Formats: sequence, C-alpha cells, structure tokens
Amino acid sequence: MKALKQFSAVTLQEQLHDELLKQIKSGQYQPGDRIPSEMQLSAMYHISRVTVRNAIQQLVDEDLLIKRHGKGTFVKAVVHKEEVYTGGSFTDTCLRMNATPSTMIIECKISPMEKEIASLFTENAEQCIEIKRVRLVDEVPCIIEIDYFPVEFQFLLTQRLEKLSLLKLVSNQTGIRPSNFEDHFSIIYANKTFADLLNCAVRTPLLEVTQRVMTFDNKTIYVNKQYILTSKYIYAVRSSK
Repeated sequence: MKALKQFSAVTLQEQLHDELLKQIKSGQYQPGDRIPSEMQLSAMYHISRVTVRNAIQQLVDEDLLIKRHGKGTFVKAVVHKEEVYTGGSFTDTCLRMNATPSTMIIECKISPMEKEIASLFTENAEQCIEIKRVRLVDEVPCIIEIDYFPVEFQFLLTQRLEKLSLLKLVSNQTGIRPSNFEDHFSIIYANKTFADLLNCAVRTPLLEVTQRVMTFDNKTIYVNKQYILTSKYIYAVRSSK
C-alpha cells in the first residue's frame, strides 16, 4: 500500500483518488469488486473519512465506481458499446472492441408463428423456425436473441450455429441478400427465464429491439428480437439525412 504524503502540493483527496484509480486500472480491483469501506480506507491511509468520502465521490462522478445502498462501493462493470460501422454484426463489434464474442444456443426448433411475428412477414404462415441464443462478451452474458425464419429454411436445423452468422448462412444457402432493416425499440422487464440467462435480477429493465431484415423490395427475410442488458452492452444506431 502506497503511503500518502501529508505535506504535499497535491491534496490528500487527490492522492487517494489517484491511488484508487491506479489500483482499478492495474486490475487490483476488478469490475464488480467491492472496494474497502470509508472506515477501512481512513485507517489504511491515516486520513479523515471526509477526505475518503470526497475521493470516492470523485471516482463515482467519473463513472468508475458505483455506490449501492447498504452494500458498499463497487468498481463499475465494463459496458460494451456497439460500433455503428460494424453493420449490426455482434462478432465484428466485439472484435473491434478487443473483446471476445461467444454464443450459446438455447434452442433451435420449428414453432407456431406468433401473431406479432406473423404480422412482420409479407406472406402468411402458421409455423416458423425459431432460434434462441445468448450472446456473451468476454464470457459475460449480455444479450438474448430470438430469430424467426420461414419454415422452408430448414437447413438451419442441421447446422452448428454457435460460430456462424445466420445472415451470411442464409445468404450463402439461398442467394437472398438483405437490403433494408427496420428496428423498433421498447423496454421490458426480465422474467425469471431471462434473468437466469443474463445473470441479472428479475424485473431488471432490458432493451427490446425488434428488427425486420428485408430484401430490396421489402420482403421479410427474417425477424430478429434482441433483449439487451444495457448495463453490459449498449446498442448503437446511426441515422443519415
């Protein structure tokens, strides 16, 4: 532990701030770790609790620490921000952030077509291929994805999908190319199933993104729903005039 200098042009608050910042950046305190309490830091560095409180608040204001009532102060978890120039590719986004993407397939099956999903297709159908996945960044679950494809795309049922781009697979198998995308956004609250998959509390707010992927003549290729834990991952959208 580095001793603070009582007689210095740099205040004790600034010294403690810099020391804690160094410990966070070095990985001594990892995202999600609880740092010592005000009382413990005061004893460790032989400074007043007021000084400790002010240094901690400065790190909270800088979005590096987060206070949780009755639990303590924690290093804020890393939030991955999607880059708009990756074209919506989860894998490309992660690689550009120097993060490791991975996918866990929950189920891949033929299901009855829900009314909401059916309304987004240009042709009436009673069934669809439903693929449910969990997207992880550096082994941390961030997104639940559910994709709905026409039932004639049954080649999807025989593929190992963990490391495949569904869009590229469909394009390669059918020759159909996406041209237009339509996104709708809303907020939902995690039920127990989603909470278990994303390792979050029940009723945690999730960003629901419903994306319709279409051909140049606006025929729906498939519908993608994402349920994003925004404390871990930020969905980015770019518009142009």
